[in-house]
Amino acid sequence: MAFIWILVVIAALGIVALAYMVRLSYQYRLDQQVAAFDRLPQAFDGTALMFISDIHRRIIPIELIDAFMASGGADLVLIGGDLREKSVPAARIRENIRRLSRIAPIYMVHGNHDYDEEMRSYEVLLAEEKVRLLMNESVILEKKDGSRIRLAGVDDPRTDHEDPELALADMEDGRGKLFTILMAHDPIIAKRLKGDECVDLILSGHTHGGQVALPLAGPLWRGSDDSGYWRGWFDLPVQGIGVPKTRMFVSCGFGTSRLPIRLMTEPQLHRIILRTSAANPNQARS
Repeated sequence: MAFIWILVVIAALGIVALAYMVRLSYQYRLDQQVAAFDRLPQAFDGTALMFISDIHRRIIPIELIDAFMASGGADLVLIGGDLREKSVPAARIRENIRRLSRIAPIYMVHGNHDYDEEMRSYEVLLAEEKVRLLMNESVILEKKDGSRIRLAGVDDPRTDHEDPELALADMEDGRGKLFTILMAHDPIIAKRLKGDECVDLILSGHTHGGQVALPLAGPLWRGSDDSGYWRGWFDLPVQGIGVPKTRMFVSCGFGTSRLPIRLMTEPQLHRIILRTSAANPNQARS
């Protein structure tokens, strides 16, 4: 009889723990970051980015959009892939895009789950909603004084669609001259770069921070081909003379995969303020 009661208690604790982790997966957090860079032009000092990745099946709450706008808004919305997954209704995808477009123009790269279903109608939807999809290509962002930076995006590395050399091709400005932001769904891109690409900032997601993590043990769902980059900021090794230091930010993501649970990996969307090191010598780097 005692053994049965032990099993009942264990089962009850398991149900409570599961319910707690489901609840955590819906407690979205607006994460604010400030990052300083030596090569960022003065005219772009204070540029605000909204970065969100791995929305999957979720609906972005209007209240969260309002809170983001109240925090100062953004100049660009960047989606780091996995805007959808299999069986997500097109109407839900469209509504999420329209909510994000209230903030600023949207740029996006594909993630592995964006390839779960046929792509043609999906990419038509993105075009209809004026989402600028970066598939191994880049765009130039310019201020009134002529200052420019590059925003590049590689197609999903997890499904081997990436081509960094094509995405970072500098046909107009000369190799490496422009401050460059690179979006890549999976931080494994850091291990696939040659190291001489002259990228200043990489924005990634995919990992969900492990989705379920424990103290000391860290992420429980590491998956295959573990990149080692799970969440937060990383300084990548510099390779070559004259190559700027590359900083990478990995988001814990917004939605979930497999099960709608999280632990110690809060769902996030980010407001990242870019600062110029020369103009802000005392600005702490994130």
